[in-house]
Amino acid sequence: MTLNSSKPIKIALGLIFVGALVSACASQGPTDNPLMRKLSWFSYLEGGDIRAACGANAPDRYRLVYNGVYTEQVRTYDLGSDNRLNVGVIETATVSQLNISSVGGLLNPWRAKKAIRNLSEDEVTKITTALERDGAFGAPADGLRLSSKGFFWTIAACHQGAYHFTALVWPSPAWQSATFDEVVFDLDPSPIAVNPPRKTDTKRNTKSGKHGHVIDNEFHISVGENGLAGVLDLGR
Repeated sequence: MTLNSSKPIKIALGLIFVGALVSACASQGPTDNPLMRKLSWFSYLEGGDIRAACGANAPDRYRLVYNGVYTEQVRTYDLGSDNRLNVGVIETATVSQLNISSVGGLLNPWRAKKAIRNLSEDEVTKITTALERDGAFGAPADGLRLSSKGFFWTIAACHQGAYHFTALVWPSPAWQSATFDEVVFDLDPSPIAVNPPRKTDTKRNTKSGKHGHVIDNEFHISVGENGLAGVLDLGR
C-alpha cells in the first residue's frame, strides 16, 4: 500500500496499526468499520461468531472470504437464513477516498465497498450444494498454510447444526476441482472485477526495520481442527 505522507493519513494508519496489536478480538460478524474489522479479522475469517451461535436448532449461516493478495483485494460473502448475500470488497486504499472533515472520513480508504443480493431458494441451494460437493462440510484442511500475499479461500459455516471451517489455496488440486467459487462469483452483485490468481512470493518477510522490527502488510495463518490454528504475522 503506497500513500502520500500527510498527517491525517498517518493518524488513520496509526489507528489501524494499533488495532493490529489486538487482532485476536472476537468477531461479531460483518462490519464496515475498518478498525473493528482489523480488531477481529482472524476471528471473522474463521467465523468465530458463527461457531459461537451454532447448535442443533441454529439457522444455517455461511461465510466465504476470497483473499486476492490482502493488500490488493479481499472479497467477503456472508449468507444467512434471510437468503441475503452480503458482499464486501476491500481494495488498496487511495488518497482520493480520504475525507478529513470527520474521524469517520479518515477511515474511508479502508472501508469495504458493499453490495447485497437477495437470493432465491434455488440460488442458495446452488451455493450449499457446491460447497458440500467440494468438501466444505467434511474434514478441515488441517495444517494448510495461508499467506496474505497469495490467493486463498476460507469457508466458515453453521450447516445443519454443525460448525465447519476449512480453506483452499491457489495453486492446488483442491482449488482446481472446486466449483463453489464459480457459483458465488456468478451471484456476486459487486461491479468490481475479481482479482484473478497469479504467481506471487508468499514467503514470510523476515527483513528487519530501522529498530529491528518486521514492518510489512502481511500475515501467515494455518487451518486447524476447529478454526484457525495460529497467526504467524499481523496484517495491515
